Amino acid sequence: MNGSIGLAADLLEAMQPSLEKTSAEVLICPPYTQLQSIGEYFRGTPISLGAQNVHTQISGAFTGEISAEMLNEMDVKWCIVGHSERRVQFGETDQLVRQKVGALLQHEIQPIVCVGESLEQRESGMHEKVVVEQLEKGFSGFSADDQLRCTVAYEPVWAIGTGKTATSQQANSMHLIIRQELAVLTTEKVASEIRILYGGSVNADNAEELLGQSEIDGALVGGASLKTDQFPGIIAAANG
Repeated sequence: MNGSIGLAADLLEAMQPSLEKTSAEVLICPPYTQLQSIGEYFRGTPISLGAQNVHTQISGAFTGEISAEMLNEMDVKWCIVGHSERRVQFGETDQLVRQKVGALLQHEIQPIVCVGESLEQRESGMHEKVVVEQLEKGFSGFSADDQLRCTVAYEPVWAIGTGKTATSQQANSMHLIIRQELAVLTTEKVASEIRILYGGSVNADNAEELLGQSEIDGALVGGASLKTDQFPGIIAAANG
């Protein structure tokens, strides 16, 4: 619940040099109220448009909600589901996340499925079990083609908006566990091709080291995506 149309214009100007040099895929996920305007502003650029959330149903008496069909009308190509803030603050379950993934896939929108553990779960040694269960409940049962249209984002909850960041080794280790679990849920081929992003206080200073890890395919950027002096550096690091 941040940002503005004006900020998007400033970001595009700041990102232009990085966009001209990068082979990375870049997308912006603004609030619902900015999707249409920012989508029009970014039309003709290499930047794709994503949403931050979606409802499970296509239509109905769900005041205040937005459906995948509505997102499709605004040319939204991606959508985040299961973000830790949705899980913690709004009680979203793995089952609900799975339903949202299904709704997006039906409308040709690529889901970014978030998984991750709390600090308490990390310190108690439950972090691997928690993440594996989130994958099992939120990701399994789809066809191989549908699974390949998904992206997984690992976001340790304790490293979101706190300034703390998992070490590159911690992040890469969990990404490897995620990929191994995906191989069990899908196939080795699908698991090797699915992109796994890291999200958790990614910034211009740590992006190069994080994105240089063998199992990290990209970044789900939070606070730094609102800063014109940070986001271009992350894009540049993705091309490193």
